[in-house]
Parts: sequence; structure tokens; C-alpha cells
Amino acid sequence: MMSSYPTHQKLALHNFTAFREARLEFVTGINTFVGENGTGKTHLLKALYAFQLAAARDEDIRQILKDLFQTKQVDSLVRQGTEANTVAQVSGLYGNGEWAYAIHPGDAVAMDIHVPPPPRPVFIPAIDMMGHTRGFLEAYEEVRLDFDRTCRDIVSLMGLERRNGHSPFPLQETLTQILGGDIESDPEGRYYLVTEQGRLPMPLVAEGLRKIATLLQLQRNGWLAPGAALFWDEPEVNLNPVLMDEVIGALLALARSGVQVFIATHSYVILREIEVQSGKSDTFCYFALFRTEEGVAVHPAKHYLDIDPNPIERQYADLYDRGIAKRLGGAPD
Repeated sequence: MMSSYPTHQKLALHNFTAFREARLEFVTGINTFVGENGTGKTHLLKALYAFQLAAARDEDIRQILKDLFQTKQVDSLVRQGTEANTVAQVSGLYGNGEWAYAIHPGDAVAMDIHVPPPPRPVFIPAIDMMGHTRGFLEAYEEVRLDFDRTCRDIVSLMGLERRNGHSPFPLQETLTQILGGDIESDPEGRYYLVTEQGRLPMPLVAEGLRKIATLLQLQRNGWLAPGAALFWDEPEVNLNPVLMDEVIGALLALARSGVQVFIATHSYVILREIEVQSGKSDTFCYFALFRTEEGVAVHPAKHYLDIDPNPIERQYADLYDRGIAKRLGGAPD
């Protein structure tokens, strides 16, 4: 499925965090990063998000990187084990325009952008924030909190309505059915789930359902309109697998409307649901991240069975073998 909106097309990393050299080519639909802990899945999301946020809001990329990665010195993002004068480079192709930023020793960052201002990107962090909105933005600006920039940004976007940004497709019905009600907020910035039984403050709602409520609020406020980019870190956190088909259905609907989606996940169900639910016109791609002696490498895959290596599949197969062996009274080979 081709997009009529500019999208992320390519990403190249050189000596950035866990990556010595990596090149990725994206699809306009759903792009999914899979790999063991510590292979840089979230770092890929943040590398793209940092560029787009800086370009959309004309913000200092150096400060964005420090806030996203929670580091006092941005040059700590240069891959460990390299020489003292090593420069980390991140570059990409967005639409027809190139962009790049380089992290130099001495805590300096140089950025070069040749793209029109893109829409503000959306990043849903692994930690739920809908249950922690009241007073959060004020506290974040006044004191040092141990939350990265994505937590601040998502709380901000949930409370702001984008100008001329209402989404043209009916996600509301699907998501309100999952929630069993609708959401509303009060003047103090706290959210509530409103059902036939009453009005429940979000801190009392199951955390997995609060993730669904976040998606609904972002779509309602216009931040997930066509042309947007959505970065979602581990959608499966605290979400029962029985709801994964609904979540992936919603993400496919977003992609079909013109939203480019990036996911980092450890979930077998998510990986399989993407392929099972996709139609002929949908585009999706998996990226397997794995460690080598020279840093993390990336292998793209167009189908689930082509993901290599696939630690999730390997672990499930091992668990199955051990379960069979235990039932037979022996030990697996």
C-alpha cells in the first residue's frame, strides 16, 4: 500500500549506542522490531522520534536526545568500546528529503535537515501514563523526575487537541467496545472511564486498558491523523493477549488511513496477528535485531517465518519440548 504522505523510508546508524553499522528500509504501514533485551529496539524508535520531533518543533536535537535517553552527556550515546574521538552518526530518508545528526566528543551534536517540517510524531512508552497525568507536566518542568521525554510528550498530547487534525476513520467504536465505555477528563487533567456503572478514575482502571484509552484519546485529539508517525514501545505490556487482535486491528486501520507505525515488541501474539490480519494492500515488515562481535545487526523479514533469529519462537519451541519431555517422564535432548 503506497502512502500519499511523506514517511520514514530509510535509517542508517554508525557507532550509535549498540549499533556499529546498521541500515534499515521501512514500509509505509507497520514496522516491527523484535530481538532480545538490550539489542536496541527502543533505541531505534527514539532515534527516529528524535529527528522528527526536532524537525516538527524546531527544537534543539541535543536536548531532545538527552531527555529521551536520560543522559547528562549526549556523547554517552556513542557506542561503547570505540576510540575517544569517535563520532556517532544517525541519518535517514523522510519522504524525498535527507536528514542526519552527528554526536561528537565533547557533548556536541550537529544536525542537517533537508525535509519540510513533518507532523509532530507520537510516542507511546512502555510505561502507562494515562493514570498519572494530574500535575505531571508541571512537576516535570519544575523538578528532576526519573521519566524520559516520551512520558512527558504523551501526557502533553493527550491533553491537547491538534488544529485541523481529527482522524477520518471510526476507531472510537472499536476502542470504546474494548474499554466497555468512553473516556473524559476534568479541568485538573485527570482522566476517567465512563461506563454504565459509573465514572471510574483512570488510576483504578487496569493498566492494559489504560493503554487502549491512550490510543483512543490520541486519535480523538487528532494526533493520529493521516501523515502521522506512531512509535509504540511494547504494546503488550500489561495487556491480556485476548485483546491483541483488537489492538493490531486498530493499528492496521491506522496504517490504512496513512499513519506510519513503528513497534518494538517481545510478543509472539503481536507478531503473528500482524501477518494474520493484514490484507493484500497492507504493508508490514519485521526487523530482527541480534548481537554480533561488532555490535547489533539487523535482518529484515517480510513474513513471520522469515524472522531470523527469532528468540520468541525459539523460546516457545524450547518450552514445548520441555513440557513434552516432562509428561513422558524424561528430559529433552
